[in-house]
This record gives sequence, structure tokens and C-alpha cells, in this order.
Amino acid sequence: MKFTVSQRELVAALGIVSKATTLRSTMEILKGIHIEAKEDHLVMKSHDLSLSIRLSLPALIEEPGKVLVDSVLFSDIVRKLPDESITLETKEDTLFLICGRSRYRLTMMDEENFPMIPRVEDGKKILMEQKEFSKMVRMTNFAVGSDETRPILTGSLVEVKGNTMKMVSVDGFTIAIKTSPILEGEDCSVVIPGKSLNEVQKILSSGEDTLEILVSSNHVVFSFNEIEITSKVLEGNYINYERVIDTGFNTEVEIPITPFYEALDRVSLLANKSKSYIVNFDFEEREMEMSSNSELGLAKESIEVINHGAPIKISFNPNYILKVLRVMEDDNLILAMGGSHKPCKIRQRDIDDYEYYVVPIRTGQ
Repeated sequence: MKFTVSQRELVAALGIVSKATTLRSTMEILKGIHIEAKEDHLVMKSHDLSLSIRLSLPALIEEPGKVLVDSVLFSDIVRKLPDESITLETKEDTLFLICGRSRYRLTMMDEENFPMIPRVEDGKKILMEQKEFSKMVRMTNFAVGSDETRPILTGSLVEVKGNTMKMVSVDGFTIAIKTSPILEGEDCSVVIPGKSLNEVQKILSSGEDTLEILVSSNHVVFSFNEIEITSKVLEGNYINYERVIDTGFNTEVEIPITPFYEALDRVSLLANKSKSYIVNFDFEEREMEMSSNSELGLAKESIEVINHGAPIKISFNPNYILKVLRVMEDDNLILAMGGSHKPCKIRQRDIDDYEYYVVPIRTGQ
């Protein structure tokens, strides 16, 4: 095998394909990146048995062939080489790398043992803008559960009905729900691991380029920009999250997001030093006061709000609120409450495609 490729383009490709390698596995083969030189391009692959990435990269191919290289070492070397053409050539069990005046000789891994990447050809197909799907993941994936005893909650529910996709993440304390339009697609429902969605979101563009999603019974495939990402889906029935959503809110408070975030971020400094992680909220007609205390001291902040209901005192873990404030795109939010012990709803005031529910903390105040 012998080929020449741009150092800059190879660095970018390695940054993508390395996301499906693993350093934790005892299987050394899963730490490698598989490179195949064919015709006028390279096919680069990685596979950690739950997530796989495959991409194509233009290259000058002198002799076709295959090689499996250690992801970390190879990526580190290529990234630090000068911005010039790189020539790679294999001889027996050795890979030779030449770039300008740099010369490297690397031992190859056994590419014949590289695991087969699942090929999904049949399933439900959805087309949508990359930026829309990226936004969905960004606004919900932080609420994915981490409890491995409830594996279904470590993923997000993705439902397509008509021309709309809904993504739902639940961790037991919060629920994040985002809807977005699709370009076309078939109705379907699938639970995708949060880790997989996170890696896809990191690679997607922020433009209007199209993303193709193919959903089968066991896998979901994301195809875009000469990249193909295949993930296992989670088996089982997703939690009936709609059962815990309450619409009986008698207090709705309009809050400016930026001042809210900045004040809560400061108050949480003391809350996170305590054992309870609590910030107390006191909503009056025109003011919201936040307070927290620990053995290290007391913090109080207040901001102007518009309360469209009865005054209420309620307590939250501030970290659940800060997470959602970081992803909101509006200038103002509506916090709807039906009592100090009932799940509360947070939505954007002027953008009606996102809901976030959070369970308050019982304090007896």
C-alpha cells in the first residue's frame, strides 16, 4: 500500500474517526483506526462495538491496500507534522510515514482482526437539516440519565410523526423535550444512546446541509458530508414521561435569562459547597429572590421578574436549572409552577419548540 494525502485533511479526518475508538477496552484492536487505500480515496473506519464511524478522504493512491494503526500514537504524530503532503507506505508489517524532512517507521496492528461494521440497508429514512438535529441534541442530551441500572434512560427517545421530529431525554429529575421540522421521512420511534448522539452532534455542521438518518430495528445510521456513523439502539420500552407531566400550573413567572443565569450561577457557589445542593426561590409579584447557605456562609440574589400568578416559595438543585439556561436561545423564559412539590415547567417565551421539566426539592419551607 502506498498513498499521499494532505496533512491538514488527514488531521481533520483523524479527529472525526477517532471518536469511535476506545482506550478502556482490553481488546487492543478497538484502539485502532483502519485505513484502506482504494482508487482515488481513503476509507477510514473505527469501531468500539457500539458505535462506528466510516468516512472517505481524497488521496493520491499509488498502490491500494489496508492498514490498522494505533489511534492515539498515529493521530499525535500526524497532528504535529508540518502542513505538507504526507506519504504512507507499507512493507511487510511496517508502516513508513514521510512528510518533508520527517521520517517515521511504525509497527502496524493486525487489520484482519478488525471487527466488521454493521451494514444497515433497510429501515425508516429521515432527512433533515444538520443544524436542526444538532440543536435538538444540544438542548436535550444533557438530561440523559447516567444510571446504568436503568439503561433505557441513558439514551434519548427520538420520534418522527408527519413532518416533525421529537427528541426526549429523562434522567429521573428532569425531562427535556425538543421538536424540530424534518425535510421528509417515515414515522418511527427509537431510543439512541446519549453517547452516540453526543459524538454525532460534535461532527455535524451548523449550516443547512442535509443529514440522512436510517433507523432499523437494531441500529441507526447517520450519513452526511462523506461520513457514516452507525450506532446500536437501546432495547426496551422508554419511560412513559407524559404521565408525570402536569399542566395544572397556577403560577407563571417571566424571567430574563441572562440576569437569571448570572445570579443563579453565583448563588450556586455556596449551594454546591453544602450537602444538600439547594437554592431557595421566593417569587413575589415583581421580584425573585434566590438564597443558599452552607457552613461556609449565606448568599442572596434578587432580579426583576413578572409574576403572572400567586406568590410561591420553592427550592431546586441549581445545577438542573443552570444546565437548561445554557442551551436556551430566547431572551426570556417562562417558569410555570403548580406548587412547591410538583414538577415545574420551563419554556422559552417566544420560541415554542422546547419544554423542560424539573422536580423541586422538598424542604418544608
